[in-house]
Amino acid sequence: MNSILICPTCAAKLNFHESSSGYYCDNKHHIDKNSQGYWSFVTSTKFKGSSDTRQQLRSKRFLMTSGIFSPLVEQLSAAFNLAVKDKTHVNHLNYQCADGFYLRALVQGTDNSSVTHWGVSEAENALFAASKDSTPANLLLSPFKKLPFANESLDVITLFDAQLKGKECLRTLKKDGVLLLLVPAPRHLWQLKQKVYENLSEKPQQLNLPKDVELVSSMPITFAADVTGEQAITLLDMNNLSWRINDELKHDIKQKTIEALEFDYLLLTAKVK
Repeated sequence: MNSILICPTCAAKLNFHESSSGYYCDNKHHIDKNSQGYWSFVTSTKFKGSSDTRQQLRSKRFLMTSGIFSPLVEQLSAAFNLAVKDKTHVNHLNYQCADGFYLRALVQGTDNSSVTHWGVSEAENALFAASKDSTPANLLLSPFKKLPFANESLDVITLFDAQLKGKECLRTLKKDGVLLLLVPAPRHLWQLKQKVYENLSEKPQQLNLPKDVELVSSMPITFAADVTGEQAITLLDMNNLSWRINDELKHDIKQKTIEALEFDYLLLTAKVK
């Protein structure tokens, strides 16, 4: 059976062997599904990838599944359903899928049963966690600079809680494909940031989209939630802010609940120019 994947060694089209759940090309290169539940498309011994500690993964999982993000998930699912409405044989990539939380949410909330879901990450332990949580998607370990997808083979690419950089991701999106990006807005985690920065002031939104991307629409997603001190520390870590706090401030944040913490996002719908 043919696939939209290409060989990481020779770039030839890959075929899928159902009985072994492996991929192979006509040049006899093979990629087998490993015991941890994903396929590795890494060919370089110098590839280091990225990873969180076991504690970081556990903390993020507890936070994401706590229900705090339910308003966000509802809006993301609605936007995804709109992107795949009335389409058949849809290929969806969750780029930088982490432990698969958003993938599981989108699969559970979709109305379109003809969607094939893919998740790609550079973090082996995150993919293992995604597989362990029975994420209903094809999980791939791959360098982001060399994705194993054919040109213009994907109908929808979702990118949440991460930046879109370079052209490699865009190479794989069809000309009529949809790009869904979730980016933080100015007041995201405002009360928490006030503890980190002195004289914090609200700044205008800057999207910083690649020049090859055309914005179709944007939708604000805002809600508030009470978070524990431990959850606040995890949020700082997830938003690359934990390095800015010293041990004393970290201890202080851990001890107190933050009431009505603002979550402020923009959901962008875009396409390739």
